[in-house]
Amino acid sequence: MQGICKLCGNKTELRKSHIIPSFVYKWQKETSATGYLRYGEEPNKRVQDGYKPYFFCDGCEQKFNKWETAFNNNIFNPLKEGKAGLCQYSDWLLKFAVSVSLRNLIYAIDSRDISHLSNKLKREAYKALETWKKFLNDERPHPGKYQQHMIVYDAILSSTLDNLPTNINRYILRTIEMDIVKIGDAEAFVFTKMGKIFLIGFIEYQHPRHWKGTQIHVKKGNLRKGKYSLPLFFWEYFQSRAQKSKLIDSRISPKQRKKIDEDYKKKKKRALNSETVRATQEDINMFGKDKVFERK
Repeated sequence: MQGICKLCGNKTELRKSHIIPSFVYKWQKETSATGYLRYGEEPNKRVQDGYKPYFFCDGCEQKFNKWETAFNNNIFNPLKEGKAGLCQYSDWLLKFAVSVSLRNLIYAIDSRDISHLSNKLKREAYKALETWKKFLNDERPHPGKYQQHMIVYDAILSSTLDNLPTNINRYILRTIEMDIVKIGDAEAFVFTKMGKIFLIGFIEYQHPRHWKGTQIHVKKGNLRKGKYSLPLFFWEYFQSRAQKSKLIDSRISPKQRKKIDEDYKKKKKRALNSETVRATQEDINMFGKDKVFERK
């Protein structure tokens, strides 16, 4: 397909481009109970991969691939294998994070999914986009105020909070999603979730020091799982996304639930050893089987 590359701006042949890297969907599929994916607003539809629009040229895709490979080898693979601890990173991590936030924001703008932002925040979104492009094209040394933050979660074993969603661990451990988040009319960020890994790209944020232990630095840094201090609104947002995930799951039709049950029976050994069942068990441990499986 011929078109304008959304990173370098050249008119050339475009490739299909993952918004969230393909290795994330590969992990989700390989570790699922059935080997099938269901995500987004269409839970009754099985899919094989994530959304892939024609956004970038081959040269820019090769740039993305270099940063994705470093991220996969140094962070994502060790994390999924349970070996993640202290990780030292170099300039590839910020490049990777910016590339993901950039793709997420481009997709939102293209699909007219920033209508909920105020006019001021829309202007800032376009400024963030141009800044991120220049940074990825080595036209500026850093993203400035359009920072990137990364959080790595694991299962919640216990909590004193009331009304915690009963799918909270399945959401943390298994969900892949994207969102453009606003806080009032003055602040916003790009949110990308890749299983246990949460990426936040600031569009406009007035108190960046509220995020401690999460910022990705330009040249190098250390990443340590769980050593964070986060603003309260993020935890509230985080819970609301789990609630939304639960609501979407409740819309799976009886016909599709029957298919899922049949797949579990056919692939019983796979299902029992899957990360899907492990995440479900974590929720059962917290809330009890009756609450986890109740249908509303």
